[in-house]
Amino acid sequence: MNFSLLNDEPVHGAAVDEDVLGTAEAAGSLAALIQASRAATPFTIAIDADWGMGKSSLMHQIEAALRTDPDTECVWFNAWTADGADALEGVIKSVLQRFDRNLLRRVWYRTSRHGWLVSALRMTVTLLAGVFRVDRIVDELWERMAADAAARNEIRRLIADAATEWAAVPGSWHQRRLLVVFVDDLDRCSDETILAVCEAVKVYLDVPGLAFVLGCDQSRIADVAEASGRALSADYLQKIVQVNFRIPPIDPAQALRLVRAYAARSGTVGLLTPPLQTLVAERTGRNPRRIKRLINSFVMAHQIDAHWHRFGAEGLLRSVLLQQLYPDFHRALVQPGGPDRVAEFVTYYELRGLVRRGGSELGDELSARLVPLADRLDLRPSDDWPHFLEQLERALPPEYPLLAADRGFVRLVLELAELPDSAALLSRLRRSVALEPPAPQGAPQTVTYQGAPPLDLRGARVLWVDDNPGNNANLVRLLLSSGVEVRQVVGTAEALAGLVWQPHVVITDLKRDDNPRAGVDGIRDIRARGFTGRVIVYAQSRNTNLRAEAEALNAVSVRSETDLVDLIEEAVAAAR
Repeated sequence: MNFSLLNDEPVHGAAVDEDVLGTAEAAGSLAALIQASRAATPFTIAIDADWGMGKSSLMHQIEAALRTDPDTECVWFNAWTADGADALEGVIKSVLQRFDRNLLRRVWYRTSRHGWLVSALRMTVTLLAGVFRVDRIVDELWERMAADAAARNEIRRLIADAATEWAAVPGSWHQRRLLVVFVDDLDRCSDETILAVCEAVKVYLDVPGLAFVLGCDQSRIADVAEASGRALSADYLQKIVQVNFRIPPIDPAQALRLVRAYAARSGTVGLLTPPLQTLVAERTGRNPRRIKRLINSFVMAHQIDAHWHRFGAEGLLRSVLLQQLYPDFHRALVQPGGPDRVAEFVTYYELRGLVRRGGSELGDELSARLVPLADRLDLRPSDDWPHFLEQLERALPPEYPLLAADRGFVRLVLELAELPDSAALLSRLRRSVALEPPAPQGAPQTVTYQGAPPLDLRGARVLWVDDNPGNNANLVRLLLSSGVEVRQVVGTAEALAGLVWQPHVVITDLKRDDNPRAGVDGIRDIRARGFTGRVIVYAQSRNTNLRAEAEALNAVSVRSETDLVDLIEEAVAAAR
């Protein structure tokens, strides 16, 4: 099989991203807005999105639309290529270099008459030599600007005069030329660079005829402003950015079309079955760059390391999916000398299914796998399979119950286990180097439960009462990524106040602040306030009396994470 790498460069013209995501329409609208607002310059528009969500591509499309107008000039400045004070110089020079030579020469003469840093002899030599290249003039102006505060103030005035003169169209009282400056990758820069670019935009280049388009995650800029002591971060941002365009999130259908298009371009479409396409789309957070990186990681490993050919592209692809979409599980899987985590999880998953169905007969195959697993964990199987499952869940990695609720993960692991050479594949994984190249600066770290899991609980509201909310971090993360709104409170008083939010489900612990009855008393107060929705007691306590009291108040008591998720799903489905 021949596969090809996907280009990770931003879109510059007609490309699959445009067709699938419909960004060309948004780019055209933003370009039209910029052109129609030229009389309102100076202003700054921020293209706001997380890493890898298409900021650069959209900016290039806006630039292409603007270039169709002869009275609009565009200049591109990649902030990531500059550092600190160099960024201030780079932005200002990029603007000055777009002005025509005669205009710059006039500005040069004006500064020279004031005698800043340039001797008469040096100016005379330059004139006699006939050297009036734009870059030479810009360098001269910058040297004068960097001299002292007085020089900078004067240069600011001269830049404003030059921009106003440049923007005026000869013979027209109303038509204006427009210079649009695109500043990309600002959120990937150091704090010093970000502040330098903001200073250039607001202090030196805040002049008529100029518009800026900044590609940045606004939250990053706000954090830098706050850390630097700049007033209030929100106020600082409002001074820099007048219009913020947040790139809309990619919906599930768009993400699937994007995965299919990328798979077709890379030659992997025959390997990515529809379930795997859905898994890739959702577990990458519907992020175009992450999708490309995942496919490229597979292509690189397959084409470069011939040892993988023995296992077929199917086995390698599933290994890459595990590594990038479920990195915690993958790290445990490839740990030298560790157990076979695939077989371990499959055994746990099948026993869990048996218990949930109310079955009692293991069957020869499951029994043959369960006995050595129990021996390794120093457990003794018994006929009380629900109780044994609880023991098993306490002995196995704590994320297994959540992974068992993730249909995409389960399918992936089962398919990996069913491969003819799965044991040899595991051995190869343990000897191989990491499939994923280092992420670029500014790229977020992959987490176990990123993107949307298989549950669709959008619009659900859960009020969670627990005086140790950190203990529930994994479950809260799962619920949030499923579309659930979660409010965590630490006591009954806050829970009662939270009822005005009209939650679908209330989850509570039992013991709180050394008061073993806090949970039950809280349920009684919640019911007294008229709450008729689902109340779930989620605690490891085996106090049957307290659990019976809670159930008498129409609460359901569970100890398993999986059961908790199932009850929430049932409650939301009933509410709909």
